[in-house]
Amino acid sequence: MKSKITALTSLIFLAALSSCTSLFTPAIMGNNMGYIPKAMGADSVKTLTTVSASYAGAASRISGPSFEFGMANISRSNTFKEWNISYGIYGYAGNASYRENNSTDDLKNYLQGFKKSAAGLGLRFSTGLQHTSANQNTDFRYLNFENAISFEGGDYARFRQEVYNAPLPDYVAVTNRKVLWTTGLSTEVMWRARQNHDIRHAFRLFIGGTPNFADSFRSGVKAYDELRGKNSMGWVFNYFLYIHRFSLSYEMADNANYAQKISLGYSFR
Repeated sequence: MKSKITALTSLIFLAALSSCTSLFTPAIMGNNMGYIPKAMGADSVKTLTTVSASYAGAASRISGPSFEFGMANISRSNTFKEWNISYGIYGYAGNASYRENNSTDDLKNYLQGFKKSAAGLGLRFSTGLQHTSANQNTDFRYLNFENAISFEGGDYARFRQEVYNAPLPDYVAVTNRKVLWTTGLSTEVMWRARQNHDIRHAFRLFIGGTPNFADSFRSGVKAYDELRGKNSMGWVFNYFLYIHRFSLSYEMADNANYAQKISLGYSFR
């Protein structure tokens, strides 16, 4: 599983190299808006507590570093007749790698290659409206308001701060943000098997962004034109499978970084 995600992340990273500018974002960007499992409207127990572990990969939308890390997640959700509320905490640790320039021959335009640690903590919150079908086998969570805030540390975060405060190579853009707030709206549908209500599937689409994120960058003289007009608006798509309290979630996102994540979890009622 890990090798497949790594290979796909590498392909995304290579595709990004077609752009000249190297964009240095926080490592968690694109993987912070994770899926929070919820009980269905027809369930007798309306509260769900879930613990999960994730493997995540990402690459800068404009050629820059790629990211690879593991995540631990804990969440709790409450489902009512017509609405729901969920919240959780997550932590992550991994590395950021940048291989566009492995020599000192072109430091006027780019940074030298590196591999540095990245780690952080974050909070998630979601609340929304829902409708349960007449046969009680499908929940339409048609409008949800979602938020995530993350706090990043590690060598890569310190490195971004150092680069931000120094003269920049011509084709480099960097943000010194260590705290990110991402917000937006999502829609979701979940249904359960008719013969076995402990088997469930869900699809979710989130659309949102990180306020003022684009304005937080400093850029080299030749990177400015590529950054102008860009913003942090993006999307996240999830598939979620639940079988007898065990769950699998696959996520793909485009939110400043192209990102993918696979999560395995267990839910307590």
